[in-house]
Amino acid sequence: MRATRRRARTPDPLASPDGVRSVLTLLRERLPEIIPHSEKQLVLLLFAVRHIERRPATDTRRGRPSRWRREDLFKVAGELRSALQRETSGRVSLSSFTGQYLPILNFPPDVVEALSAGHINLQEAAQLARLTAERMDTAPHNASKLRREIVQSHAAMRGSQNALRARVRELLGEAISVSSMDMTAVVQKVDELLEIDPADKRHFFYEEMKRLFYAMRQIEPEDVDDAGLQAFMRASDELSNVLYGFELKRRQREKSVRRFQI
Repeated sequence: MRATRRRARTPDPLASPDGVRSVLTLLRERLPEIIPHSEKQLVLLLFAVRHIERRPATDTRRGRPSRWRREDLFKVAGELRSALQRETSGRVSLSSFTGQYLPILNFPPDVVEALSAGHINLQEAAQLARLTAERMDTAPHNASKLRREIVQSHAAMRGSQNALRARVRELLGEAISVSSMDMTAVVQKVDELLEIDPADKRHFFYEEMKRLFYAMRQIEPEDVDDAGLQAFMRASDELSNVLYGFELKRRQREKSVRRFQI
């Protein structure tokens, strides 16, 4: 039987902290009066750039006002596209850079090392980076050890990206099990929110989650092609991070209640 061979990875010079920072340096050189000196503030600025490009001009009054002027954000967008065209020959878009490459700056060192060595690709690195000590409620060295073991096993078994993603979600306890009874409770929450305050926008969260549940029941496997699956998985990763933020707030609230009771 012919042995399975892992497909050779094409090196991505942008998929590293140095590669990302080279683009940020170009932005500073071209727009010194706009680009913040702080890398953290620059990252926030680029997220604002991505956000404003997704919103039409008629939607600018919604949500929290931006700390940056709209015209400055569009200047940054233009220069970022120019820099990416120069550095990647148009391979990486503004949205991809902010959504997939900027997070590399916050990846754990062991994940960056595995990515740079070609043991994992960028999408797999993003998954591994989610296995933080805080999320798994363990010591940092234990989280690092687990990530290294997963990389070694993944490389030895020539594992797929989907298999690694499933392993990460399993470790984070993100397996989904939704019943009709659960959905009834969701609908009740929506009704209660609207009854108390019709202007309360939090009901949108529950309605969107309900829509995902019904999509699972209606969409057939043959409806899901490779391009659609990849787009969905990228979006689901962002959604998982948002849900984790909600969960973290809940844990902190429960911890405060327990401390008060003691």
